[in-house]
Amino acid sequence: MSKLSYNHYSFFLYLFTLLSFGFCSPRPATSPRYTAEHTVHSLNSAHSLHGRDNPRHCQPFHTSFSDPSAVAESNADPSNSPFVALSPPETYAITENGLEMYLRRPKGEVHSANGMNDNLGEAATINSTFSMNSGKVTYEVSCDFVPGVVCAFILIDSVEASDGEMHLDEIDVELVGSGSARWQTNIFKPSNADPDPHYGHYDTKEQYPQNPSYTSLHNYSISWDSDKIVWGVDGQDTRTMRKEDTYINGVPHFPGETDSLRLQLGIWDGSGAEGTSSWADGPVNWDNAPQKIVATVRSVSVEC
Repeated sequence: MSKLSYNHYSFFLYLFTLLSFGFCSPRPATSPRYTAEHTVHSLNSAHSLHGRDNPRHCQPFHTSFSDPSAVAESNADPSNSPFVALSPPETYAITENGLEMYLRRPKGEVHSANGMNDNLGEAATINSTFSMNSGKVTYEVSCDFVPGVVCAFILIDSVEASDGEMHLDEIDVELVGSGSARWQTNIFKPSNADPDPHYGHYDTKEQYPQNPSYTSLHNYSISWDSDKIVWGVDGQDTRTMRKEDTYINGVPHFPGETDSLRLQLGIWDGSGAEGTSSWADGPVNWDNAPQKIVATVRSVSVEC
């Protein structure tokens, strides 16, 4: 699980999204991988294109992002779009390549100290407007390789339960600036029963069967049901995690048990927290990095 802070969005965008799309709570800055890129904004079920009457319903879905209406702007009504941007319009675009998401150079000067930058780039985060409680999601994506940058294609939720406990479940595919020859998988499900958060406890590095770089287009899949999670790349299963494998000191950490999950697409600057920056081989060196770093989403599919 990768975590940094919401510094790359303006306060007003943050406040608007918080009020418009639901609860937003970033992870503690002491997390070794801390990012609000993974802080979800849960949309009201009335905004759900799929499963409008049942947010836990899984419905087959596919988009190649050929239609600009596939992604609603953050200040627009998302009810007729399968995705909604949680970041400004200049952080993404629908192009002939599909959906392009951008990490742009920070405005103003950037100073580095203790392995971190004091100014983070503005980046794209895009959520689905539909939820699912099981199924298979395939992200066809590529990502520029820049040390300190992370591209993430995940299933995520953020719900405050009646007992006051925050559900911040994640099932992750992450392309990390520490090396493009492998891709990473992870889950995250905090519990009030944990004495300390288990950041990075379940992450792995996976190999590619061919074209060994995430700068090439690959199909990353997450299959999820009540018993197990299976990650795959280019049609080959690479990792299986069963529910019984997620217990720590008798506490289960299997994501999505009680809440449905949304799809989230993102690229982000990992330079804002020491542990995160180290994990992503940051901080980003903006003197050498492109002014605009790109993650491309060619297609997204859901099978049920």
